[in-house]
Amino acid sequence: MSPSPHPQRRYRTGDQNWVRERNLSIVLRYIWEAGEPIARARLTEISGLNKSTMGNLLTQLQAWGFVREMGTVSMGPGRPGVMIDIDPDGGRLIGAEIGVDFISVVLADLKANVVWRRKVETNGLARQQARVIELTEGLIQEAIDRTRAANRRLLGIGLGLPGLIDHATGTLLFAPNLGWSHVPFRAMWQRFGVPVIVENEANAAALGEYMLGVAQHVEDFIYLSAGVGLGGGLMIGGKLYGGVGGYAGEIGHMTLAPDGPPCACGNRGCWETFVGPTAILDRIRQAALDGHTSLLLALPEVNGDVSAIRMRHVFEAADRGETTVLHALDEVGRYLGIGIASLLNALNPSLVVLGGVLSLAGPYILPRAQREVASRALSAARANVELELSAFKFDACVMGGVSLIMREVLNNPTGWKA
Repeated sequence: MSPSPHPQRRYRTGDQNWVRERNLSIVLRYIWEAGEPIARARLTEISGLNKSTMGNLLTQLQAWGFVREMGTVSMGPGRPGVMIDIDPDGGRLIGAEIGVDFISVVLADLKANVVWRRKVETNGLARQQARVIELTEGLIQEAIDRTRAANRRLLGIGLGLPGLIDHATGTLLFAPNLGWSHVPFRAMWQRFGVPVIVENEANAAALGEYMLGVAQHVEDFIYLSAGVGLGGGLMIGGKLYGGVGGYAGEIGHMTLAPDGPPCACGNRGCWETFVGPTAILDRIRQAALDGHTSLLLALPEVNGDVSAIRMRHVFEAADRGETTVLHALDEVGRYLGIGIASLLNALNPSLVVLGGVLSLAGPYILPRAQREVASRALSAARANVELELSAFKFDACVMGGVSLIMREVLNNPTGWKA
């Protein structure tokens, strides 16, 4: 009998150290997911561990600084129950995002509360790779300095980028809207002395919504984010789906019209060319040139200059009832719904989360998108699915960066104790 052409899977056996590591992770995750102080007796009950084992695990987690005792509470006859919670001062986590026209960095405590943030606009600098990276590193160093000044330990840096990521090396392979390729961020940032996790921006945002936002406890959902282009994060079975090479989620580059507008990726008619912010602005600027947006052009910051129109002006004109702007946003909702219907038919999620510009445009695009979904998605695929706006809007990716580090701490507190 010839050997199988496929390599045999390897499994780690459950020795005593492995069991302890798993139990530490499970207990820490229980405390994290509770979101508030939880009684030690309750932890013992839901984990199935005995009191002695639970006490030893909590003592270890407390010694490492991950949890703290929060006093006692009466739990009926007998001794008061000891309450346990995540220790917010047990570490700091940095979430960072490099967008096409901005850099955003947040510093969060161990409960994901933001203690410091900074955002820098980089309009016109996107193609100046070295300068943008230098600015980003400066912000990260500022966050590190603040962490040291507060006598806290830094657990890691989570970075979100608008492109394809080699997760094994932490390298940005290609970011079409930045024009960057093969940038080894993890290797470059080893000098910061902490673990660096690099992820596609939409995947990072999806994880942020799953751990901290509107998708908590939702095992199967799609996150759609519009910055300059359109990205997607796929959560399947409670895990980010990356595909064979880790590049899944580039759903903004699904072809919607073979002969449609050219896309930055080199294709034509990609979904993002119909629903991305660039597409919205192009459509509305053309309407302005044709003389159909008098209210928009009259806004003080625009003052008749079509090139000065930005998304904030579009929303302001929509709020004031500019018919042409409302029609353009309705068209965006139409194409958004067409694409979502296809995703529902293919993946059958229970939730679709709209982030970035889409979360701000929600009141104008959601009704049309929902109508398109209702008419185009299979009835079984659209049953019980909800469309929600991101909890973090434009901060979804940086909070996802925080979540990238927090996820690893929860999965392996033993490996992240120092």
